[in-house]
Amino acid sequence: MKKYLALMRVKHYIKNLLIFFPALLTLQLRNAAVVWTVAVGFALFCFAASIVYIVNDILDVEADRAHPLKCGRPLASGAVSLCSAWMLVATLAGAELILWGLAGFDVRCILWPAVYLALNIFYSICLKRIPLLDVLILVSDYVLRLWYGAILAGTIVSNWMFLTVMSAAFFMGFGKRRNEFLKYGVSMRESLKGYTEKFLDKAMQITLTSSIVFYSLMCADVNTEVARAGVNMLWTTPFIIVICLRYLMLVEKESSDGDPVSVIMGDRTLILLCFGYIMAVGVSLYFR
Repeated sequence: MKKYLALMRVKHYIKNLLIFFPALLTLQLRNAAVVWTVAVGFALFCFAASIVYIVNDILDVEADRAHPLKCGRPLASGAVSLCSAWMLVATLAGAELILWGLAGFDVRCILWPAVYLALNIFYSICLKRIPLLDVLILVSDYVLRLWYGAILAGTIVSNWMFLTVMSAAFFMGFGKRRNEFLKYGVSMRESLKGYTEKFLDKAMQITLTSSIVFYSLMCADVNTEVARAGVNMLWTTPFIIVICLRYLMLVEKESSDGDPVSVIMGDRTLILLCFGYIMAVGVSLYFR
């Protein structure tokens, strides 16, 4: 079972928690119906993500076997056969349909995971080879999660929230490419041939600064649901600054491969900071 969970990249489901963010900030988590819809949407997105990861591993199995890190993946190592991998894809697709049925075949619940699935299949086939576009696809995955969560919660994504998530995603994406470039060289992936270390460092600095600025402006905006509810979120900005700086500190270490999930889940301090931020926001909004 463990090898199949590794093939599904279950630990990467943490990225999909972003789907709950719009509901959290618009006080919709008090509504049981909204929580149920968002939870079903979260599960649908998780299964769609697993399908993408498995198909990507199937397409790249030969290249992964020659890679110093990826050779340990279930397919590349031979722990899971190609036939079993395709069967798991079919099982996950069936689970998607069942969950969609539980959601009453609501188009809102299935459309965005389907867009995510199609976009990332094209990414696995060809788009990941194109510099900048490879990072842009990764960024779009986070933006899709944000919009999806807003649609499920029956709310909107503010301009500042969109810019914050977009910039943060660019920061993490360029950080991942930077460390892949430094650790493995251009043999890691074809798109790395179009990057340089200086460019990736500057891109990280620009997008990190933008993320903090956009988040601060989102908190200072008096027209958001949070502001209209009488909550001042500006005081949470120091949390975000420290989280970003800690993340940058970890990415800059030579031992890191830059993968956002590995960086976050591999550091207790960063986990505590993120948990503290979420608790602070939740208490401010729901226990005034």
